Amino acid sequence: ALQILRAHRLYESYLAEKTGFAAGEWHSLAERREHSLSTEEANRISSELGYPRFDPHGDPIPDSADWQTELESIPLAALTVGQYARISHLEDEPPSVAQQILAEELEPGMVVQMLESGGHRISFQSNYETHVLAPIVAANIFVQPIREEIRELQGGAQSLIDLKMGQSAEVLELAPGCRGAERRRLLDLGILPGTLISAEMKSPSGDPTAYRIRGALIALRIEQARYVQIQNLSGSAS
Repeated sequence: ALQILRAHRLYESYLAEKTGFAAGEWHSLAERREHSLSTEEANRISSELGYPRFDPHGDPIPDSADWQTELESIPLAALTVGQYARISHLEDEPPSVAQQILAEELEPGMVVQMLESGGHRISFQSNYETHVLAPIVAANIFVQPIREEIRELQGGAQSLIDLKMGQSAEVLELAPGCRGAERRRLLDLGILPGTLISAEMKSPSGDPTAYRIRGALIALRIEQARYVQIQNLSGSAS
């Protein structure tokens, strides 16, 4: 049973990092592969991925001999209004609920702040966006509360889509949800922590936007730019 669980979570990680399959397909594909993946193949995948400790949903991946204990998490709805927490786990079953969570573009590692918690709706903020979920959906999201003194470091970043024309900023990091080929492409373009990036021009349709980085102009679509987290904005917006 441990080997099957390890194979499933490793294969989901492989699909997330090395293929172009959509997030909604990872679980079903891993379910079909988990029984046929040998220990040697699982070890090879683990090595290729750099021995990941958690799968894309935030579940711990057992090593080849021992079980890693689950993270101590609480349901999202258990947070008090105003409290900050980091998403630690997203359930991938049932599929209908998992699809609703995917549509909100939530990922393990994201910092959230509870805005409203009631019997009919759960409202919270993450990355300057407000999310409203039914309690039955929110019950599939688990978090770890974080201390007030560190929440600014962990939740205060803006994304590249917040950069106005004429403004510059420093790249902080790529968001946890940026994986696989998309992540490698952004890194190859030189979008690395500490790099200065500025918004130069916007296409007539509003998307994509041209950004200057390391002396070159690159065009990024909104769905790509939202993965780039920035800090230390400067310059005048136009």
